[in-house]
Amino acid sequence: MTMKFRKGLAVLLALVMTLLVMPVSVARAEGVTWVSMGNGWHYLQGTDIKVRIADDVISIEGTGALPDADYWKLYERPWHTSSASHLRIASTITSVGDYSFYKCSNIKSVEMYTSTFIDNKNAFEGIAYCPIFRITDAEVQTRMIGTIPYTSLDSIQAFAQSNTMGACYILNDRKKAEAFQNSTNPTICNVYWANDSEAPWNSVADNGNGNKATNICHLSANTPDSTLKVSAQRLYPGIACYEAYAAFIGDYTFATTFNLSVEKEQKAVYQTDKELEYVLTIPAEYRSALRNFRLLAIGTGAVYIYDDLDAATETITFRTDKPTTAYALVYKQI
Repeated sequence: MTMKFRKGLAVLLALVMTLLVMPVSVARAEGVTWVSMGNGWHYLQGTDIKVRIADDVISIEGTGALPDADYWKLYERPWHTSSASHLRIASTITSVGDYSFYKCSNIKSVEMYTSTFIDNKNAFEGIAYCPIFRITDAEVQTRMIGTIPYTSLDSIQAFAQSNTMGACYILNDRKKAEAFQNSTNPTICNVYWANDSEAPWNSVADNGNGNKATNICHLSANTPDSTLKVSAQRLYPGIACYEAYAAFIGDYTFATTFNLSVEKEQKAVYQTDKELEYVLTIPAEYRSALRNFRLLAIGTGAVYIYDDLDAATETITFRTDKPTTAYALVYKQI
């Protein structure tokens, strides 16, 4: 069964973000004043956040959010002209704001914790090519978007899936590294655990991994069409998508998100002549015979709700004539 719900500006905004991951925006950051204390120390006025730049290291300390940097005044950042190649962010820094280290091309390594949100991929865009991110365990923090939890680890993984810098990510142990890498499809590139002999503490080039895609969606045999190419990716969407999903999730529980792409002659198909039936694989961690699944899909000025047409626990089958878009998988306990 397919139900269509109209929505106003919020969903239109979500549509803009549909195929973007952690989108970049240019905005002014108001009221951010750094004061020099001498000896390489600077503090953020009105907070206890301070920065020390010394011995080839930029150290961010204190408690709270590192605010957005003004895109038009990046020169006001204390580290703007620094040649330091290492960045350390304390576990008590709750988030890294927009443009914080944008175009800081000398930074080759970043030490941070799973407790810190990366608010936008542009926070680290333009640092050195093939940087190394050492991600240390700390208590993961959660922000609620309606009833949907969005964690600091989610934000780090969303950043990792979207960057094009050839970065690598080193985590505390093997299981956490595997979960981090496999949180998306295709898998995140260059993820290692700290005791792995192949962990590239100095260079990523010799031991790259990840970027493996699994076929997780296809047309049902009930509605075949050999002219169409169907693929799906398990990806983190922009925050506006979460807001749209939260508005329509009702009493269901959020599981994960996908982008579905249908192509014909290498061009995206947003509308088909008739409804076709698609079969999407449910990630193993969410499968249960005691759950009813549905999909929430973002359309032009609308959110579409697709209930599961099959009885299998490992797949969800749905019909639509508007396939290429972003989807959220949600479920209800029976």
